[in-house]
Amino acid sequence: MKKPTQPFDKQPIIFIAGATGAIGYKLCLILKQKGYVVYGMTRSIEKAQFLEAIGVIPVIADIFNDQQIKEIIEKIAPDVVIHQLTDLPYGLNPALMEQARLNNARIRKLGTRHLLQALSKLRCRFIAQSIAFAYVPDQPFYDESSALDLNSSHPLLKLNAEGIYALEQQVMQSDVDAVILRYGKLYGNATGCLAAESCRIHVDAAAYAAYLAIENGQGIYQVVEDDLIYRNIKAKQELGFNPDYRFKL
Repeated sequence: MKKPTQPFDKQPIIFIAGATGAIGYKLCLILKQKGYVVYGMTRSIEKAQFLEAIGVIPVIADIFNDQQIKEIIEKIAPDVVIHQLTDLPYGLNPALMEQARLNNARIRKLGTRHLLQALSKLRCRFIAQSIAFAYVPDQPFYDESSALDLNSSHPLLKLNAEGIYALEQQVMQSDVDAVILRYGKLYGNATGCLAAESCRIHVDAAAYAAYLAIENGQGIYQVVEDDLIYRNIKAKQELGFNPDYRFKL
């Protein structure tokens, strides 16, 4: 990764891939409240209308169409691209999760690649969504240095870790100024999920961390609530992250 860029001399233009996901939509609300120009990518015409209603410029595109993504990003020329792409069912419906994990692994590998390729000619900051619950189990604590469980005996857990590894390695080996946010398990309005016992993060606080990363930090940050096992010290110190943040109109 490149060294961090200098502070922006004007308010940057933001492009969010995955703008209608749980984190992406909350992030759009935060950014519009702060006065940013925001482009939000979605696959759906219907969801594009939700973005338009809150002042986000909708972009309908398929992340797996690399040429389309390249042309869109080169035309917009954003200062910051935020990768919040996922393909998860509401409330993490167990009946749908096996296919969702396969879809997510593909997004993390190919979707990340297509976004990074589209930035090759731009001076741009890149912020990517990762997760904080794909580590080798039974460790005394988990932070940004913890190893991913790439050799898990459980096929789906192994696939999960491999997808995260593919995403993070592409970002870290690229020539972009980047931040990777390893989110805990989401809960709160629009997620359909209750708070987990540990490694959890409210969706508002998760979105807030992405906002903070627009002009702060470099490398990997674990974005979780205060927890004896899952640590958020680095995110607090370098990003100014507050896990108690909640969005207010």
